[in-house]
Amino acid sequence: MKKVLLALALLLALSIPLAALDVEPFTGYSDLRSRSMGGFHAALADDFSVLFTNPAGLAVMKPSFSAARIDLALAGPIFDMGNLVLSSTDLMTDILDFLASNGYKLYTGFDLSGPISIGYVGQGLGFGVFQRTKLVVNASGISSIKVGFDEEFLLDGGYAFRIPTGEWSSLDLGLVAKGYVRMSVGVDGGLLELSNLLSNPMALITEPMTLTTGIGLDAGLRWNWKETVAVGLSCRDLFSPAVVTSYSNALDFFADPSAASPVSSKAMVDRQLDLGVMVKPPLGVFSRILDGMTFAADYLDILDLFAPLPRNAILNVSLGAEFRILDILALRVGVKDALLEAGAEFDLGFAKLGVAAWGRELGSEPGQRPVYNLELGLDFVY
Repeated sequence: MKKVLLALALLLALSIPLAALDVEPFTGYSDLRSRSMGGFHAALADDFSVLFTNPAGLAVMKPSFSAARIDLALAGPIFDMGNLVLSSTDLMTDILDFLASNGYKLYTGFDLSGPISIGYVGQGLGFGVFQRTKLVVNASGISSIKVGFDEEFLLDGGYAFRIPTGEWSSLDLGLVAKGYVRMSVGVDGGLLELSNLLSNPMALITEPMTLTTGIGLDAGLRWNWKETVAVGLSCRDLFSPAVVTSYSNALDFFADPSAASPVSSKAMVDRQLDLGVMVKPPLGVFSRILDGMTFAADYLDILDLFAPLPRNAILNVSLGAEFRILDILALRVGVKDALLEAGAEFDLGFAKLGVAAWGRELGSEPGQRPVYNLELGLDFVY
């Protein structure tokens, strides 16, 4: 018991925020399950995403191999934007008119996880390399429009072990070390800058570029009873220093990085401390139609409570439920950012195919600036 209390105290102590938390976390991985049942859950440890949620879950994972994945998430009024692009005869004018009709407020883009997603988890070990590509257009006013493009790579490797705490219970402890690289190019301006970019999209490579590199450490613990009830505490980016280097533009960087006026600074990746509970109840009479039920509840990003301008606490509450039918179909529902989520996934044997819909709150209060998203996924995990 002393070892358990010491591990918990050490994790909480190291999770105290530092002064320079100014780099967005490197997720590297998104999947349909997390998008449709309230996000990642610290107490869940039954699929490949455990490598990113709570390293302690590696202790109970059966061998699983990820060969590739294509998970494409589309944000904002994607159907309106798609119809505009397909039917427009003057795309730039129509996009500007669309912005004006919405009060120059818009959040749209795509988030592609993969196709590089190669890794292994099982028997206490986990490792892999993952790729993610994002494009975001975020307009909050006529003079505040941001267009950003990110390409990132994440290399993970971790280990977990088990400490028995009773006849049917145990405590798992785990660590994941990682390395990361992110290239970011963007435009931050107003309507004029957006108009110029729409008329010449390739001009994006002449904008200032930022290269973020570094190493990091995730840590977690997970207590479980018969793998029916579990409680997890996870600290992602427990200690993740980074070097942020700015270049004059992407074109000069690829031609000669030393001639692109590099300016470097040290930073830290934002920490996130999550606490969650999971229940997998006996199926009883439902065993005729169900292969499994899972319920999870978390409070995400506990450290945000101590931020100078914290979000409304209700936005960090995460709830999720999953129902598996005939080992082929998974139906999921959840709540995150005080918005509903739902999804379905088919196990085709050679791959998993599914869809998820969820909301994201960009503001600090419920309903302040919600954005709705759709994700399609094809995962080759065995």
